[in-house]
Amino acid sequence: MIQSIKTTRILVVDDHPAIRETMTDILTEEGFFSDFAADGIKALEKCLTEEFDFVLIDIQMPEMNGVEVLRELKEKRNKIPKFIFFTAYSTPELRQQALSLGSYAFLKKPIKVEKILNLIREKSGLAILIHLSDDHQISCITKLLSDQGYMVTQTKKHDEALIQLRQIDYNCIVFDSDSPGINQDSIRSTIKSLKSDTLCIETNEDETPKNLFSRISFHLDRSLKVLN
Repeated sequence: MIQSIKTTRILVVDDHPAIRETMTDILTEEGFFSDFAADGIKALEKCLTEEFDFVLIDIQMPEMNGVEVLRELKEKRNKIPKFIFFTAYSTPELRQQALSLGSYAFLKKPIKVEKILNLIREKSGLAILIHLSDDHQISCITKLLSDQGYMVTQTKKHDEALIQLRQIDYNCIVFDSDSPGINQDSIRSTIKSLKSDTLCIETNEDETPKNLFSRISFHLDRSLKVLN
């Protein structure tokens, strides 16, 4: 079993019994404290009376959907859990609302359990998307960042980078300054459309991984100081 933070408390919310029971069983086996709610109303009640670090919630449910739960909770509590939304299908409006309210991640069903576990395990880390073409550069910078506790996702394809940006609110994306200008513009416009604070850091194959790591750490540290 992969080591995890046993004090992490997670609420699973889905109107399908099999999904919530499977997820809570897996989370418990991984060493987390897990609880569940069958709908948005019960989820809101639990979040108002108990402390959770994460809420894994289906965005589309009857009576009260996942976005409404997050909105209500933000109105009634100062400190709220990190919301990870998942759905088999959703309207662009709901996705945009979830992201604008500060959702931690937006994932599509079928649920990839390992991806959720990685998101939860790295709750004290920062999420970084590495979008480069050079295999050696990707490997080196990923190792440097991972060794320091950052959650790193890699992608070489431009379309995959845009999908990742829409699914997860990354703290930073690193991309090649020599890539086509239209690709760089679409990355920045996607971040802007999501109203995200994702930092854009450009590099090229001439920069050493050590220097790139230093720049990433510096910019993230500075951004966190501004937010705090």
